[in-house]
Amino acid sequence: MHLKTHIRRILFTLAGFMVSLWLVAPVLAAGYEAIEIVPTRPNVTVRLLVIKANSKPVTALILFPGANGSKHFGERDGRFWVSNNFLMRSARDLASAGYIVVAVDAPSDQISGMSDSFRTSPAHAKDTRKIIAYLKEKHHVTSLYLVGTSRGTISAAYLSSVIDDPMIGGVILSAVYPPADLGSIDFSEIDDPVLIIHHVYDQCRVTPYQGAMDLKNRLTESPKVDLVGVSGGIPPASGPCEALSNHGFYGVEQPVVRAMTDWLAGKPVPERISK
Repeated sequence: MHLKTHIRRILFTLAGFMVSLWLVAPVLAAGYEAIEIVPTRPNVTVRLLVIKANSKPVTALILFPGANGSKHFGERDGRFWVSNNFLMRSARDLASAGYIVVAVDAPSDQISGMSDSFRTSPAHAKDTRKIIAYLKEKHHVTSLYLVGTSRGTISAAYLSSVIDDPMIGGVILSAVYPPADLGSIDFSEIDDPVLIIHHVYDQCRVTPYQGAMDLKNRLTESPKVDLVGVSGGIPPASGPCEALSNHGFYGVEQPVVRAMTDWLAGKPVPERISK
């Protein structure tokens, strides 16, 4: 192995390690952060990580992380930790922008995590309706957005298509699965505004950028669909389908979060962003 290659690999590994260290640090000293458990179906509960920077926000961002949706957050030695997943890495920044951020774990009856078929099931929709009702009662939420990344976009898109709730203000889908892999979702039933964010050079074989363009074209009933292509970042510290790569907007998180918060605030978003 060439010396430069060896050094580069050490640096990438160190970068991933430093991210992991940051993820277990104390958060939002003046805010609120808690793991809350919601009963959703008979003998079934769903864990939520709820983050607020202050007591004022009334709009919730319900986050559906990627992979199997399981074990993306927890508590260790009195501190909350989150996974490397893009949405989890960005959760506190989103809360600091003035939102109640709610990360959703796999329900207690899905011990191996959420399969794609569960993510498009009536049980998943029932769980989410219960979560929405809980947030409305406990945290006084008056509006919300469904936010998914990677396999979490299956959840966010499906739930938008089947839950008819005026509280839902829109959907944010990042690192999306192509429509061909979302066969059980009726896209004509998605009538919420949608923001799609995708890295132009996403090298994960199941989430090519073309899939994001195809998805935009399928959302014919949505009143507004914005597609933001992302470029730039830093060399990956993980595999191409994992979080610390273009697939997870590694090194370009801040511009992506800014595009999300601008869109949520009703501001125009560019077709391309980079860093």
